[in-house]
Amino acid sequence: MKQFQIDKINPNCFRIMQAEGSPDNAQIENTENTKSIVIKIERFAFTANNLTYYMVGDRLGYWQFFPAINTSSNENWGVIPVWGVGQVISSNNDSVEVGRRFLGYFPPAEYLVMANTTMTNNNLIDCSPHRLKLPQGYNVYRPLPAHAADASAEVNAKQHEQENFQMLLWPLYATSYCLSEEVDTIPASQREQLLVLSASSKTSLGLAFALKEAGMKAIGVTSEKRIASLETLGVYSTVISYEQLETLQLKSTVVVDMSGSAQVNASIKHRLGAHLTRYINVGLTHWQDVKPSSDEEFFFAPAHIQRRMSEIGAAEYQKLSSGFVSKAIAWSASWLNVKEREGLSTLQDDFSQHQQGQIPSNEGRIYTLV
Repeated sequence: MKQFQIDKINPNCFRIMQAEGSPDNAQIENTENTKSIVIKIERFAFTANNLTYYMVGDRLGYWQFFPAINTSSNENWGVIPVWGVGQVISSNNDSVEVGRRFLGYFPPAEYLVMANTTMTNNNLIDCSPHRLKLPQGYNVYRPLPAHAADASAEVNAKQHEQENFQMLLWPLYATSYCLSEEVDTIPASQREQLLVLSASSKTSLGLAFALKEAGMKAIGVTSEKRIASLETLGVYSTVISYEQLETLQLKSTVVVDMSGSAQVNASIKHRLGAHLTRYINVGLTHWQDVKPSSDEEFFFAPAHIQRRMSEIGAAEYQKLSSGFVSKAIAWSASWLNVKEREGLSTLQDDFSQHQQGQIPSNEGRIYTLV
C-alpha cells in the first residue's frame, strides 16, 4: 500500500511510503466486538483546507485520524486527512456489503482499514478505537451510488462530476455555512464592516455566497492579481488587495481570516485599532507566516455543528446545512474547473503549488488512484 506522508515539523519534507503487501487480500478477523472493513480509495480532493489540517494537526487532533505507516515512534511523519470517495473491497460487517461506495474522510493513500464499524441511518461510521474520541463528524461516511455497468456514458460522467464537486466543496461549504451562522449572531452595531481574508479560497467564497444570500455585505481581501476574477463572481460587495488595507473605513469591523498571515493581521490591527470587534481565524493557508495571538479566536466547525444540533436538533440542522451546500455547489459549477491528476505521485509533484497558493482560485484538484 502507498501513502502520502509529510514531516510534522518541516512542511517542505514529504514522501510516498510503500508498505509491504496490500490490505485487499488481508484476512480481517471477525470477533464479537469487531466488524472490520477495507476500503479501496478511488480518488480524493486536495485544497488549501488540507493545509490548515497540517498547521493545527497537534492542537486539534488531525494527526490522530490516520497513523503513518512504516514509521518509528521517534519519527515525525504524519498523514494529512483528505475528503474522497472509496469502495468497500472486504467486509466482516454484515451491514456493509462489498462493493458499496462512500464519501468521507480518508488518508491520501490507496486503502483505509477500519478496525470496527457500524451503520446508522444508512451512514457508515468508523468506530476504530483510535478514532472514538475524535470529532464524530469526521468519522461519518455517506453512501454513494454504485457504479452501474449498464448506465450510459453520460450518466456515469454526470455522477463522476457530482462526486468531484462533493469532495472538493462539501466540507468547505459546510464550514462556510457554520461561519455565516456565527457572523449572523454578531450584533449589527459590532459588524458595520466585515472583512474576509484570503477571499479567493473556496471556503471564503462559500461564506461570501451565504452572506449575500442572507442580505449581508462582505469585503473580500486578496492579492492584486486575483481582484478582477473575484469581482466577476459578484459575491463580495467590494474586493480590495492587501496593500489597500490602510484605506479601510474606521468603523466597527469583524474579520474572518482564512490565511493566518501575521503580517496581514498586524496591518489590520494597526489600521482599525479599537474599531476591530472580532477576529475569527479559520484557515492557515499562509503557513510560512503564522504567529498565534491570544486576542483572536480559532473557529472549529465541528464544535459549532455539535452546538447547533443541540439547539435545533440534528435533523433540522442537517436540512439547513445540506440545503445551503447543495445550492452553493450548484452555483460553483458555473465557474469552478475540476482538474483530475492520476496517482499519488502527482500530489507529490503538486504539493509545493498547494503550499505556495499557486493553484488558481477557479480550479479544484482531484487525485485519482484507480
